[in-house]
Amino acid sequence: MAKDIERQKSIIIVGGTEQFNTIVKKAVAGENFTSIEIKRSANAARRLLMERSYDLVVICAPLPDEMGHQFAMDVCTTYSSSVLIVTPNEIMKDVADYVTDYGVMVLAKPVEYDLLRRAVKFMIAMQERLFAFDHKLRTLEKRLNEEKIIGRAKCLLIEKKGMTEEEAHRYIGKHAMDEGITRKLMAEDIIDDLT
Repeated sequence: MAKDIERQKSIIIVGGTEQFNTIVKKAVAGENFTSIEIKRSANAARRLLMERSYDLVVICAPLPDEMGHQFAMDVCTTYSSSVLIVTPNEIMKDVADYVTDYGVMVLAKPVEYDLLRRAVKFMIAMQERLFAFDHKLRTLEKRLNEEKIIGRAKCLLIEKKGMTEEEAHRYIGKHAMDEGITRKLMAEDIIDDLT
């Protein structure tokens, strides 16, 4: 996926052994992860998630304080993080049946490095798409809000000053340009003056 600006990413590895943590770190190498946190338990990871958001949460189940599947579902329903849970092969199918509908990706132990790397790359790509979509949505919401304010100012100009819609539109644009401010700020000034 082509990126104009490389976004810095963050990850929490939960419950893994030193060997597992090393494999995950290797799998995310070169993916611009600026924050790699390691926590032993779900409770410790929950506290960390309350402090800030993370792009990726990798869980090596079972955890010392719980199995891990409930934590995975909690993360998916509460935060915007992508979640990968690596679980013992014997229970992988049951865990997958339980958590997949929440958007949790499930891999079986022992996990092959190449499979883990592909899963991580896939989840990063999905996070980037979500980030881009969220950015676009916020931009559209901001623009819609500006248009509502401008529309309200136009209505007031039509109602109080007897202008046509076209005249009100030009009035706002011309005065905004003359004063070196945005149309939204000009509209807010008009609303303040006419209400």
